[in-house]
Amino acid sequence: MVKILVTGGSGMVGAALVEKLVKDGHEVNMLDIHDVKIEGTNYIQGTILSPMDIDKAMDGCEYVVHLAATVGVDRSLKAPLECLDVNVLGTRNMLEASVKNDIKRFVFSSSSEIYGEPRELPILETADYSPKSEYGASKVIGEEYIKAYSKKYNLDYTILRFFNVYGEQRNEFVVPLFITAALKNETLKLFGDGQQTRAFCYVDDIVQGICKGIFEEKAKNEIFNIGNPGGEVSMEQLAQKIVEISGSQSKIEHVEFGDKIRGKWREVFKRVPEIKKAQEKLGYEPKWTIEDGLKAVIDYYKENLDKYVEPDMQGI
Repeated sequence: MVKILVTGGSGMVGAALVEKLVKDGHEVNMLDIHDVKIEGTNYIQGTILSPMDIDKAMDGCEYVVHLAATVGVDRSLKAPLECLDVNVLGTRNMLEASVKNDIKRFVFSSSSEIYGEPRELPILETADYSPKSEYGASKVIGEEYIKAYSKKYNLDYTILRFFNVYGEQRNEFVVPLFITAALKNETLKLFGDGQQTRAFCYVDDIVQGICKGIFEEKAKNEIFNIGNPGGEVSMEQLAQKIVEISGSQSKIEHVEFGDKIRGKWREVFKRVPEIKKAQEKLGYEPKWTIEDGLKAVIDYYKENLDKYVEPDMQGI
């Protein structure tokens, strides 16, 4: 068993990962700005913008999983400088500390947002960068920093590009937005014709990919798409599935793209990953169907709906 630092452990992916690592017998340090402790972890409240906090959290660790970030396209559009500061400077601080502390492998959570609107589907890891948001751009810069540190300091890394993770998450992403609306029998709003497609991947499958990125020898200094091509649905199909599974009386309404909330100029209309590289090198296999994953999340929200405040945006 090894000692691992996870940044951003209070987020949806981080919390699921930390619980899995602890269950598997690993010692886990968790660096997070939020005061959310997970049983079995060594919790350090702090920020990735503070080298002092990072050094404290990284003490004695062999591996780093860097998840902490300002997450989401809409959030990055509202606060672009914050997004760039946290995601770029924070990642560089983590890399500096990893070199100083002789970390064996640096595992980085990147994003499918780096690809923008793809020229070919499914999307290969070799596809060109074409981000449409500060968030996507910040992940590109983070990846380039990692490769540069690897060349200069022989720091081993694994870069994982997540595709449309969903689970028990904040009520500002499309799956929880639709689910909370459906559970209240409110209208589900679709931007445009609703035929934009995404390949949704349940959080437990993402955690599987991260664990393989930490421990598999073939993950060393490699980049992988981590997602579930079998979870591909249009936004209209997603809304219909959620209404059906939840037993909701909600209606589905099409609305025009907006300027502030969902501008057509930054929409990605098709996004499906090619995951053969992860399957062949890591033995990664997504296990959750979109129906089973949605049912799990719907059941969670039925029990916890009162915990989530109304967001200031709707739709996808």
